[in-house]
Amino acid sequence: MTGIPKTGLPEPAMSSSNAEVNPGSFRDRDGRVYHIHGRVIRGLSASALEEFRHLQQESFFTKLVSSGKIVATREISSEEAALPEEVKSQWSGFIEHDPVAVISYPYEWTFSMLKAAAGLQLELVEKAVSNGYTLKDATPYNIQFVARMPVFIDIPSFQRLQQGEPWVGYRQFCEMFLFPLLLQSYKNCDFQPFMRSAINGIDVRTAASLFGFRDRFRKGVMSHVWLQSKLTNRYGSSSENVRSNLKSAGFNRELILANVRKLRKLIAHLEWQAGASEWGDYDQCHNYSADDHLLKEQFVQTALETEKPHTVWDIGCNTGQFSRISARLCSQVVAMDTDHLAVERLVLDADTPENVLALIQNVADPSPGWGWRNRERSDLPTRSPPDLVLCLALIHHVVITANIPLAEFIDWLAGLTGKLVIEYVSRKDEKVKTLLLNKEDKYDDYSRESLQANLERHFEIRSRKDVNNGDRSLYLCVAKS
Repeated sequence: MTGIPKTGLPEPAMSSSNAEVNPGSFRDRDGRVYHIHGRVIRGLSASALEEFRHLQQESFFTKLVSSGKIVATREISSEEAALPEEVKSQWSGFIEHDPVAVISYPYEWTFSMLKAAAGLQLELVEKAVSNGYTLKDATPYNIQFVARMPVFIDIPSFQRLQQGEPWVGYRQFCEMFLFPLLLQSYKNCDFQPFMRSAINGIDVRTAASLFGFRDRFRKGVMSHVWLQSKLTNRYGSSSENVRSNLKSAGFNRELILANVRKLRKLIAHLEWQAGASEWGDYDQCHNYSADDHLLKEQFVQTALETEKPHTVWDIGCNTGQFSRISARLCSQVVAMDTDHLAVERLVLDADTPENVLALIQNVADPSPGWGWRNRERSDLPTRSPPDLVLCLALIHHVVITANIPLAEFIDWLAGLTGKLVIEYVSRKDEKVKTLLLNKEDKYDDYSRESLQANLERHFEIRSRKDVNNGDRSLYLCVAKS
């Protein structure tokens, strides 16, 4: 979603410190996204502005916006845009989108989240094509989760459909939606590492190599993976204009709709039969007594009531017990865990509050800044800086399992937030004993004294509560002024 200035020269830097160019919005040659004072403004070329004005008059589009499936968007004047003059001069017009509280990426989503996003993408394509439009892109980066539901945010992706034109987003849909879902569903192979390793998803040749001969007889593999791979091998380096040939052959609207409807049916029937996981049943197998668990809940609730954070990160959220408590006392919770199944259960739980965004995230290997110039996709602290972090029953995994020195971990937390609730799990605890069982114990830094000393380098320890006969300790810490 990038803007090519009318002059053809590189876009100048923003002159206002309050206005920022979205570094991931450069791929669209007819628009660019800017952030200013919490607003999301998109500059449009003359052709894109004309398309938007036509789109606004379409009843199918206004119904999708009213239902919350497409982000609310309106045209604004150049004066309303409140952007620097050198930026205003580059564009023929401006639109403003409702902001999204937390931007997330598909390699942070669970299976059900990617499936829901795929379903929305196909629904929009079907309704667009049925009404003489198409979507030129089919990437999950154009979809975000708001109040736990997928919402489409890339309005300029809608274009009027030309006679005989195929659905140009089909291959991108396969590589960024369908192939990851098929791998998770049929092979129980987590798609997130694939999506994080390649910004354009899983290419068709890679997908074909990951499915064996027997997999060809599973729904969708033969037609969307194997045959498409064969066509790619045949025409991938060809000088033929395949798109033009399809158009000349009369690739009509009904063919597109038939393909989209089959894909919708295929996606709807995909399921992930996950096995057991370390944290999927945490709420049943933790080693707290009922009284100690209640004390822990009360400590967390009191900390939240005292500090009144807007955004809370629950790192190592497991199945979300403390995320739910946080949701009652703050505006936004980002609940994260490295365990796909645990996060999936939180996502699928109908009782999960709407202001909880559950993501797959490993603090020892977090989502980085990457893509073009390492800025196209940003790290999570850039997208959603927390006011308070919950770090409960996690520190022993970071230090002992991930081999990250305790001091390093506390330094990272201090750079992340000024308010912290952290739990220490002593060496007497059965969980710690299990982690050390088959390891040489070189973790001299893992002690209560070491934790407190490192916390006090950055924070004032406001309160402490010992539970489980003193084997676990909870701390509320606030950054030193």
